[in-house]
Formats: sequence, structure tokens, C-alpha cells
Amino acid sequence: MNYSRAIFLISDEVRAVNVTYEAHDNAAKTTYKTFDRDIKADDYVVIPTDTRHEMTVCKVVEVDVEPDLESSADMKWIIGVVNRADFEDIKKQEDDAIQKIRVAERKRKRRELRETMIADFDDEIKKLPIYKLENGKEE
Repeated sequence: MNYSRAIFLISDEVRAVNVTYEAHDNAAKTTYKTFDRDIKADDYVVIPTDTRHEMTVCKVVEVDVEPDLESSADMKWIIGVVNRADFEDIKKQEDDAIQKIRVAERKRKRRELRETMIADFDDEIKKLPIYKLENGKEE
């Protein structure tokens, strides 16, 4: 018996969850165990690995799968769920701020152009026919 799967004999609360590391449709799935009842398909979870910081992020593709109790492969625990909502909220706030900064920058550039370049020729510019155009027509 593979003792990493024995928890399924002991507790009815443990769940088997399939995750994938790759984004394509035919990506390999690996089964992990968890007590977290809130994990659902399309969630991102942190799983243990033997690389880098000994963990990585995968996407949940199936929940409550039937574990193969006869398999000799070790089954590891999910470390936790990635909270993407906070990330998405911060990213949206940043995008909104950047948009406001761009508008302010355009206004500043227009104001500076008027103050520096056009100010010296203000009277001459006001005499130009285009200065008095409204909706493409002279007033």
C-alpha cells in the first residue's frame, strides 16, 4: 500500500483534486489531496515541487476525483489557494491611475506648448482664420 494515499481510508473529508502545470488542453494532470472544501475548477493552487523554492502554481482542472488507492506514486498535499481577486483588484486600480496620469500628461503638454511656443505669437495666431473656426466653419 502507498501510505501517502492512506488518508483517503481514514477521512471522508479529504478530497482528491486534479491540477495541471501547462495551459494547453492536453496537458498532463496530477492528483493532489486537500481538506479545502472551497477549491473549485479554474482556481490556482500552490503545490509542492522539487525545484526553485520547492513550490509552484498550477491550475485546478477537476475536483472530487476518485483517487487511485492502488497507485504506487506518492500523492502530495495542496499548499494553498492563490487569491487572484486581490491581484486583479490592484491591477485594475493601477490601470485606472495610469489612464488618469496619461490624460493629465496630455493636458500638461498642451498647456506648456501654449505657454512657451504659442504665447510669443498670440496676437498673430488669433488673426488666423482657423483660430475662429467652430465645428469646421467660421463664426
